Amino acid sequence: MKRMRRFLAGFAVVGLAVVGWGGLARAAVPRLLPDHDVMGVYRISQPGRADQTWRVRYQAASRMLRAVSVAGQATGVTVLLDLASGSAHVVVPQMHAVVAVPGLSGLINKVLDENGAHFTPLGQARIAGHACTRYLVLKRKGDGTACITQGGVVLAATGKDDRGSMSVTALQVADAPQPPGDFVLPEGYSSISLPPQMLAQLLGG
Repeated sequence: MKRMRRFLAGFAVVGLAVVGWGGLARAAVPRLLPDHDVMGVYRISQPGRADQTWRVRYQAASRMLRAVSVAGQATGVTVLLDLASGSAHVVVPQMHAVVAVPGLSGLINKVLDENGAHFTPLGQARIAGHACTRYLVLKRKGDGTACITQGGVVLAATGKDDRGSMSVTALQVADAPQPPGDFVLPEGYSSISLPPQMLAQLLGG
């Protein structure tokens, strides 16, 4: 379960905040979530594993995040995160199935609440055509960096702790309205359960 949650945290960073090593300190970062609808393509890199590419969409009104793997071991898999309820589902087209991910609400709460992280501004940068503020992130059990736009969109992040390291980089980002209907679970799919280890492998983690 820890391995699977860590991987979900890694790609959650692309639409939420820096979660691979902990939450955001509210005093240091203007916004914890994007204040508008946004879509983008992000690359997730972990040492010793092939890079993965995810197409991510965020709908601000419903606080829903949709991530679809477009390159890598998890290609075709979709993850739906409901930040309002804390629920998460993995849609696996190859199996015509939906897998609920229990226990993710605790991780999401850590993302949205201050969690003891100390942020030091490092200046400005431009990633995927957008301006962002770079931060050094220090925590008791890990550290990293993040580059976040004024509107709360993470464009790049790195993090490491005693369990490993991970980096997320935006390749493309665009502000665009996101239809609410695109964030609902598909009809006609079976609901199944998978062991945490199998689910982590399915996601390429």
